[in-house]
Amino acid sequence: MRTRLVRIACLFASAAPAASIAAAAMAALGVASIPARAEAKPTSSPAVEVSNAPPETPNAAPPGAPRAAPPGAPRAAPPGAPRAAPLGAPRAAPPGAPKAGSASPPAGARATASRASAKKAKAPEPPPLPPAPARVWLIAPTPRGPWTLRIDNEGDRPMRIPADVRLLRLEIDTFDQRKKKTFRCAAPAGLKPSGFPERRALLLAPGQSFIERFDPRLLCFGKDEAALTGGAVVRAWYGWGPPPRWSRKPPAAPFAAESTENPPAFAPAVGLAAPTMVLSHGRPPARAAAATDPAGGAEPHPDADDKGDQSAADRSAPSAADKPAPPTTDKPAPPTTDEAAPPEADRGAHPAAREHAPPDRSRVTASSNGPIVDANAPRLELTSEPWSDAASPRSIVIRVRARNAGRRPMTVALRPRMLEFRVDGPNGTTVCQASPPTNAIPRDMYRTLKPGASSSMSVLLKEACPGNTFDREGLYEVTATLHANESGSGVGLDAYTAVVPAKSSTLLRVKSAPGPFYSAAPRAVPTPAPKGSEAPEHDPEHDNE
Repeated sequence: MRTRLVRIACLFASAAPAASIAAAAMAALGVASIPARAEAKPTSSPAVEVSNAPPETPNAAPPGAPRAAPPGAPRAAPPGAPRAAPLGAPRAAPPGAPKAGSASPPAGARATASRASAKKAKAPEPPPLPPAPARVWLIAPTPRGPWTLRIDNEGDRPMRIPADVRLLRLEIDTFDQRKKKTFRCAAPAGLKPSGFPERRALLLAPGQSFIERFDPRLLCFGKDEAALTGGAVVRAWYGWGPPPRWSRKPPAAPFAAESTENPPAFAPAVGLAAPTMVLSHGRPPARAAAATDPAGGAEPHPDADDKGDQSAADRSAPSAADKPAPPTTDKPAPPTTDEAAPPEADRGAHPAAREHAPPDRSRVTASSNGPIVDANAPRLELTSEPWSDAASPRSIVIRVRARNAGRRPMTVALRPRMLEFRVDGPNGTTVCQASPPTNAIPRDMYRTLKPGASSSMSVLLKEACPGNTFDREGLYEVTATLHANESGSGVGLDAYTAVVPAKSSTLLRVKSAPGPFYSAAPRAVPTPAPKGSEAPEHDPEHDNE
């Protein structure tokens, strides 16, 4: 019945689209099973529209029942729910939101307002403190020492410093054949204090200084000793390293100079830089006088150690002033007869007499009566290693080498107990004696050294020297002497015997010891006044050694 009514409605359609008429008819009849695409596309023929209509379902809903929603259509809202706004209508603003008519401020204005409020809330920063009025001097009269470290308080407020030369670092540039080489000298990790040495804390009043003499080889040890030469450029830094350039954090303790007042009178300094200096090529005054002595003083080797200590003076050649005067009682006075050589003026006036003058018999007699030296005879030369770095007194080892420098072989007995050591260190000079001859060495302990052959010996100085010889940290100088005193008469041998000193000494550095590096507390002394344009000199009475 419904199908017939639909066909009748389609036949009577004149101007309206077939789909609209069919929809109106179906709405009047209560039909809700027409697809949605039938409303979108108008049909040109009623027959086509009828043929595309869905077939009638056998279980159709009775009239008046609620219509089923087409597939894909939104579900109906439950009762009491707010109705959705139609498409295109303006959305309602949430509660608490600004009204549509009010304009929001731009982002730049809000940022400017926040910065202005932050500046008003932040207190003004205090002015920066002045730098620490501490000045470091490094005085080096000779390339290899001794040098002097001096720290002056040039301000009007007291300051606190660590009076310890082990905090000094050196950067030395040497120039050899137009080649630059940089050496960095510093105390090793075991010897340098890791933090502020409280035992060496010194309070300097205005106009006071700290002065200490030291050996630069304590810092430039081993191969770095080659940097201590004339013409080298030295840059010194005292204290701890500055913070990196990219760091914005304030400097942290420990400090090389800080104020003793609260609030501080000046900014603390992590380190202090000394003025750059150039090492001189000259020698100490005593050696310079000996080298230029017209009376026959021997000039030392250019590579010799330029130390001004007593041991270096003993090894240097004596000058004419130091030579003993010839005795007047043992030798007769020179002859004054006519056979004596005429004065220099008379020789120039009489060249013929100078040619026929008799030889000087005094020189001939002296040369004929003098001892004759056999240059080919066997003889020993003793050498020791140039330096030795020890962690503790128990690990100090000195290696000595004895070589036959002659041209004939020798028979000799060499034992470590025959070595004598002279130790110059912080506690003064100590002599480690060699053992006396026993005349009881068996035959197989004598050896034959050919020309140029050598024998090496290693000695633990802790066993060969007194117990308190190396009880302090620091630098020592050890000189060995060989006492070859076993003649071999007990076994029918004619062995070589002699006392042979070493040609050079061994520089020893002890990093750790039972005793401290310093034996006394530091002292502050009045700042010496500079003499003219020269560098400030130190007072030997106030040296902290």
